[in-house]
Amino acid sequence: MAESGQGDPLGDFPIHDEFGTLPPVFPAGTPALAAGASTRTAPLAARLTAAAADTAAVLLLCAIALLAARLATGTSPRPAGIPWIMGFVLYLSLFATVPALVLFGRTVGMALSDLSARGGAGEAGLPAHAALRRWAGGIATAATGGLLLLWTARNPQSPTPADRFSGHPLTLD
Repeated sequence: MAESGQGDPLGDFPIHDEFGTLPPVFPAGTPALAAGASTRTAPLAARLTAAAADTAAVLLLCAIALLAARLATGTSPRPAGIPWIMGFVLYLSLFATVPALVLFGRTVGMALSDLSARGGAGEAGLPAHAALRRWAGGIATAATGGLLLLWTARNPQSPTPADRFSGHPLTLD
């Protein structure tokens, strides 16, 4: 097990590798890692993993809300209520994404994929308008079924629609 430094958030978490396949853990203040992490653009696979995790979290919360409504009323939503449900999904998606990006520079899915969108050097998160634009770019990409990612798939360094709209690309941490 590698020794962790003072700046390591998982310093007391008992992670060990029996087979010697895990990379060594470096303290957060290592200059080579800090410089390389802020300039590496996030690959498309990591972005898709983050998007899937964020989508799963929002859909889970929506399912809980629908089940609670069913339990409280005793009836299932009628087909006329589907637009309201879709509006609630968008509303919940907005409030699961934008405040997390503003406060922490990452969503739950981005944290699972070790991605972040930072406003600048030393800033914890994005400005509110950039976070809202990043969310709108993600919704536009989802609305087109991912067709907007064709330009990103051809060239891994090209920005996604969310990167273009917000002006802040995702980077690996």
